[in-house]
Amino acid sequence: MKENNYNSMSRFLIIVLNVLIVFGVVAFVSLVMSTLATTDISETNGKYLVNCILLFTGTSSLVFILYSLRKILKSVINEGPFNMGIVKCLKNIATSSFIITICYLVNFFYNNQFKNFSLISIDSKGIHTDTEFLIFFFAGCFVLILAQIYKQAVEVKEENDFTV
Repeated sequence: MKENNYNSMSRFLIIVLNVLIVFGVVAFVSLVMSTLATTDISETNGKYLVNCILLFTGTSSLVFILYSLRKILKSVINEGPFNMGIVKCLKNIATSSFIITICYLVNFFYNNQFKNFSLISIDSKGIHTDTEFLIFFFAGCFVLILAQIYKQAVEVKEENDFTV
């Protein structure tokens, strides 16, 4: 009975991830089209092109994270929770998080945003921070740790399977 609940939850999450992937791809393509259609490539400066590359790299990394999460859920449904494919997906998610972190940092320094840097500020509009890159950095570290733990769990499971 519980396994059916887990499968139905996994299938629901796959549907949600499919919707998010489609939304992400549509947003990414429309962003690329609107950016490239509204500007004359011959007249754009280097700073604009670097900003576009950073945006495209970060956005595609985010869509890849969603795809990897979907792949993990499908793997859990089809092959069970303990397989090395999940470890590879977790490492891909961590790498993508670090790529997004790098994009934030390059944008931060390349566009001189450190001049107006605010660790945290509170005003009538709410709480604001300029440390978004830390979210992706710590998420990448966390997922990398989970990948290592998961790898060891898979190895122990495989060893136990051979023993029995």
